[in-house]
Amino acid sequence: MNIGFIPAKTARLAPDREALIDVPNDRRITYGELDRRVIKLANGFLYAGLKKGDRVAILSKNCIEYLEVYFACARVGLIAQPLNWRLGLEELTRIIENGEPSILVCSDEYLDMADDLAEVVSRICVFGTNSDGSYEALVAAGSSNEPPTSSSVGGDDPVLILYTGGTTGESKGALHTHTSLYMGMLNQTVAERIVPTDVYMLTGQMFHIPVGLAMNYMAHGCPVVLINFEARTALEVIERERVSAFLGITTMLNWMMADEKFDDLNLSSLRNIQYGGGPMPHNVVAAALEKFPCTLIQGYGQTE
Repeated sequence: MNIGFIPAKTARLAPDREALIDVPNDRRITYGELDRRVIKLANGFLYAGLKKGDRVAILSKNCIEYLEVYFACARVGLIAQPLNWRLGLEELTRIIENGEPSILVCSDEYLDMADDLAEVVSRICVFGTNSDGSYEALVAAGSSNEPPTSSSVGGDDPVLILYTGGTTGESKGALHTHTSLYMGMLNQTVAERIVPTDVYMLTGQMFHIPVGLAMNYMAHGCPVVLINFEARTALEVIERERVSAFLGITTMLNWMMADEKFDDLNLSSLRNIQYGGGPMPHNVVAAALEKFPCTLIQGYGQTE
């Protein structure tokens, strides 16, 4: 199992099906378009001198490029090292020194932070309207042919480092392989009863385990809607995009239920909500089951 091939299946079967709906940046991309860019980016990384086992750090909020990097890294045996943009310079520096990435990919929103991190990472590649175009240049430099190394990648090869504070304070890297992510996906598929007609909304940030949940819905050919969570935005997106499932921590669900427009919006497309990130009090569970028109399941311990 090579996680990087997830968009390839639907790209072959239904290339015009929407893969990602990037709400913050008002962009949409089909599976066919996504897989073509993933292939070119993967080849671009190799052309830039990266080799199997090298780390690629990512500093960005949720966006299409984030998943392009994830899938491109997985395709050719690179290891994605997402960074928490909420952290300060000192903590980000420590994490980069720990993971030793060969390149940092970041959005133009974090150009100042990227400049500060230039002392600890040798190459920086930026995307966005105010960038220097280096990310798109990397994509353009890559071949459109399937990378020659992709067939030898997968299984127990590491694919992702997720940094988590756990119970001891300082962030430490939890290393996932293609197999460990895939087994988590199988568990989620059964628990959430995923079907190809689902529409998944990614409420969490991609520097943590929710990105694996989104990838799994994509493995079933589902469109994934990307947001940076705000209660009103989430509710409006559920109505507009006919979202059927999402992950919400206790605080998110409380904020959504407290929104003054909650009862005015059509949330009938919802089929399931998974909650996690900590225990949910019984009264919140009861309120959510009463107000949301769907089932509620709990997930935990997925980062480590």
